[in-house]
Amino acid sequence: RSHVKRYDMTRIPPKEMIERALWKAWKTSPSKNQSMAYQCLVWGPDKEIHKEAIHNLVTKSHRAVEETAVEEGRQKFVQEGKGQFPNPYYEHVAFNPYLFTIHSRVSTPNKYYERQIAKGHHYEQGFEDKIEKIIDSVAVEVGIFAANLGYYLLEEGLDISYNSCFRRRPEEWHKVGLTQVKHRPITMITCGYASRYRRQDLKARGQEEDDRRPEINEIVKWM
Repeated sequence: RSHVKRYDMTRIPPKEMIERALWKAWKTSPSKNQSMAYQCLVWGPDKEIHKEAIHNLVTKSHRAVEETAVEEGRQKFVQEGKGQFPNPYYEHVAFNPYLFTIHSRVSTPNKYYERQIAKGHHYEQGFEDKIEKIIDSVAVEVGIFAANLGYYLLEEGLDISYNSCFRRRPEEWHKVGLTQVKHRPITMITCGYASRYRRQDLKARGQEEDDRRPEINEIVKWM
């Protein structure tokens, strides 16, 4: 996998490929209490305006983070100008064949957990006012689902990119016309056939080796 800068919008993957990957991700992702207290919204090829609105929420979030950093004295200025703002590596959020946004949701218990509830079990995933309280555990599940979905899309021969910079409050989504979003977003993924990868830009600038993840001994520690 490599971060996609730009998708080839002349090549739209068949819907059947996307459905297969989604089914496999649903089937193989574990969930506490079998609740799956999240929902994956699929924005297909006909949702261009919606995707541009979501991209707007991404760039707003990016700018707000930088402005806050300046106010706190952690940064001297915000990014400006072509190639800096809006960040060109968010382009994949606006222009893609398929965008997946994954949100919290209120879950209905299955029959087994209905019986457990009758015995005193507290099914937190079934209450709107508990969404923020359980967001950590739900976000872990969403991470697993998103990773699985990514693997299965790659298996279909598609390219994918992730994004975690966007407005979290549903009210912000409503302001740009996305009223179908009922609960807070957690992450998003795009997919299609890449026409340009971010790493190609870095290589062209002689910076490919400058952008690497931490070494394994910084991340994994045997105790």
